[in-house]
Parts: sequence; C-alpha cells; structure tokens
Amino acid sequence: MVEAMSQPILPNIEPAETATYSTAVQAMLSAMAEKRFFKLIGGGSFTETEKIAHLARAYAMAGADCLDLAPDLQVLQTVEAVLRELPKPHPVIMISLPLDPDPHFRKIELDEPACIQCGLCLPACPTEAITLPEILEISQSLCYGCGRCVPTCPTEALSLLPFQVESQMEAALSHPLVEAVEIHSHYVDPYMLSTFLARWQPHLRNKLISLCFRIDNLPPAQILAFYRVAAEFSPLPVMLQVDGSPMSGNDDPEASRPALEAARKTIGMFREQGLPLPAITISGGINRHTATLLKEALYREIAGAGMGTVARKTVWNLESSAAAQTAAGLVAEFKAR
Repeated sequence: MVEAMSQPILPNIEPAETATYSTAVQAMLSAMAEKRFFKLIGGGSFTETEKIAHLARAYAMAGADCLDLAPDLQVLQTVEAVLRELPKPHPVIMISLPLDPDPHFRKIELDEPACIQCGLCLPACPTEAITLPEILEISQSLCYGCGRCVPTCPTEALSLLPFQVESQMEAALSHPLVEAVEIHSHYVDPYMLSTFLARWQPHLRNKLISLCFRIDNLPPAQILAFYRVAAEFSPLPVMLQVDGSPMSGNDDPEASRPALEAARKTIGMFREQGLPLPAITISGGINRHTATLLKEALYREIAGAGMGTVARKTVWNLESSAAAQTAAGLVAEFKAR
C-alpha cells in the first residue's frame, strides 16, 4: 500500500526548504523555485557511453542543474568517472524509467530479409546509429527510438520495439550517484503508478521523483490523481515534466509552444482546484528559442526546461573545450530568464 501523508499535495518548492538536501539537489530545487532550471536529457534508451561522457562533461561544466540518463549501469559508471574529474558543484543525476509503453523507451528493430539496402533511412537518423558499409547495420547503443527512420523505409523493414530496462532497474536505482528519478507515462494511470511506487519503495523513498507525461485530452481529475499518488508517497517534493512533442529535434522558434501550452494548462488545473503548485517543467520540442518564450508572462510559473535532441546535437561533434563553451552559452540563455 502507498503510505499516506497528512498533506495530500506538497507545497511549492522554496529555497529555504532545501537545507537538508545534498548540495546538488539544493541547487536544483533553488533553480526551479527561481524559474531558471535547465536539464540535459540524455535519453531514456540512449546508452552509447562515449557520447554520454562527452555530453555529461560539456553540460556539467556548463552549469546544467540535472543530467537525465538511461537506467543503465555502464552509463552511470561512465558519468560517475566524468564527474570525478570535474570540480564541484556537479549536476543532479536523474534516471528515467518507463511506467508503461512510453515513446521515450524504444529501439529500432531491423527486419533484415525485408531490407533492400537503399540507404534512405541513413540521413534521417540524428545519432548516426544506422550505417550501410555493405549491409544495413543499426547500433542499438546509439539509437534512442526517435522513429524518424521508420517512415523513410519503402519496404517497412524498420519498426520500433520497446526498450527493456527491467533487468537493470534495481541496480540503477541503487547506484549512489542517482538522486532523482523521472517516471514516464503514456497512460497516466494512478493505479499503475501506485503499484510501481509500492514495488520500488525501498529504492525511491530517498530520491526526488519527477513525473513526465503528455496531457493531450486527459481529464484534469486524472492528472491531479496521478500527481497525488506520488505526492502522498514521497516525503520529498514531487516535480512534473509536461511533454510537448517528444524527441522532435526541431529548431523552429515555435517548436516548444505545445509543451509551453500544456504546462500552462496543467498549472491551471492546480489553480482551479485551489491546490499548491508543484515545480512544473517542460520537455519535447525544446530549443534555444524556448528560453525567450519562457520570458512571456503566460509562462512565468514554469520552473524551467529539459532539452534532449537539440542539446545533444549542439555539441555532438565539437571537441571537449568547444563543446563546454557552446553548452554554457545555451544553458546561460535559460539561466538569464
């Protein structure tokens, strides 16, 4: 059973409440309270350690508040080694977990007999996971399931399958580097969340919990009930990450508007019920233009943003010092809000 708290909805995060947390968590919660939070989203199913090391180094040096990683021991060990070489403060390390079949946890599957080696899928892949030396090959560690390659295939040889994280979840949750967990959900089912939290309770009680979902046409009562389950479970503040266009990788100035509007509607749900507002962040379609949009009065209550594809592509092929400098410029735009 999920343990109930005296207050069913946690109050908004204030810097004064963070004194008992680690330095990294305290800094992250303060950034959220001040509406200048920035998170690098490494990808829930992205496990290429060399690339992850490069991204972690660049965005840790750039002052990102959080690095959101796959629940993979090699990934965590790689990032741990990177952070050991860097001066503190370090960002909070978060791992992303699927509650149900969520689009952030997929990998491309190749039906080899159906593949005609045309190569049309190669330019669609943002991580160069697909190569064609002689026959088509897919690097599963580089693939993070964006699905851009699927519609390019004329023979339907490519399909998306769920990325299995179950075997590593306990070890990843137990890793001392992990201080936060983001639970991704497609269905936003309160009962499923309650069951999940009860199952992993020993590993979650001392970690910050973030819930990531798309509101789409979900009833406000369902979203609030979903949040309430986590808020009643955790003695720590529970965060919400509202997803717009997941893994869009879009540089368009309006790409993040769906996420911004979804967050604004979510905030309205809490306000209409007279409930204290949790820290609400956005993801999906986030790029450097989002930092400007966040300054609009409509979005002043949004705590910040998590950026995935664009943040990765921005530093992907730069050498270490240039990557850190470029990442710092990107992060600074959100910090200057």
